[in-house]
Amino acid sequence: MFAVSDASKEELAKRLQSAGRPFVRLRMRESCLLSLKLTLVESAQPGDREFSKDGFCFLINEGELHYFKGKTLDYLPDQTGFRQFEMID
Repeated sequence: MFAVSDASKEELAKRLQSAGRPFVRLRMRESCLLSLKLTLVESAQPGDREFSKDGFCFLINEGELHYFKGKTLDYLPDQTGFRQFEMID
């Protein structure tokens, strides 16, 4: 469905270890532009699909699956140098 970059794997491993939550929820924020929202959560919600990839358990709402198909989750710097998770082609 989607790939996970090495930079994302490294950052996710750090965050999951300190948060103690087993799932990574991926959502798309709906505003003028679509942007990724990544949160660490304890359990799935109704309508979620679970994906195990590279040792991580991801949750994505079934209505948003099309946003992630064929993309790569990456951890990149923005224009100011602040690093953030993004879905890239």
